[in-house]
Amino acid sequence: MNPLHLARSLARDIVAGFDERHARLVVRAAHPGAVIARDVRIIGDPARIVLAAGVAIFGPSSIVVADGGGLTGSRLEIGEGTYVGEFANLRTAGAQILIGAHCLLAQNVTIVGSNHGTRAGINIVDQPWSGSGVEIGDDVWLAAGSIIVAGSRIGRGAIVAANSVVRGVVPPEAIMAGSPARQVGERRP
Repeated sequence: MNPLHLARSLARDIVAGFDERHARLVVRAAHPGAVIARDVRIIGDPARIVLAAGVAIFGPSSIVVADGGGLTGSRLEIGEGTYVGEFANLRTAGAQILIGAHCLLAQNVTIVGSNHGTRAGINIVDQPWSGSGVEIGDDVWLAAGSIIVAGSRIGRGAIVAANSVVRGVVPPEAIMAGSPARQVGERRP
């Protein structure tokens, strides 16, 4: 590699690393009742993150709260006592992600607030984004490897099985599984 390109690349990595550490410190200071592991990457505007008391986010995980693709409503809100496991990928992508209280997001969960357009004749990376964010009710369990896409609304007490892909509305107390996820049961007292 050209020494000049290497130096520029290294400089970008140093600045990006500083920005991520700074964002994590800002979020920690704003939400002292939450626990954020030191290897959680926070990219974007930390002022758009709201964490209630007792939230725990373990890493390595990525939280991206940034606008783009023509969308400007990025916001992440996580309710009291919610656990976010390792390797989580939470990306507002110009929309809101609202996660209720006392939820369990297991390892490798991905939640994305918007999608790229798919029109032919325009490069995917140049497509505008669309999406109405994601809302997850209280007491929800997203098992390992779950993917929650833009527009999803998951009702209180629902369970999403491992490696399932959710798109759309999930009723309260429903047990969902598959790709695409479909209801396979419901929680009972």
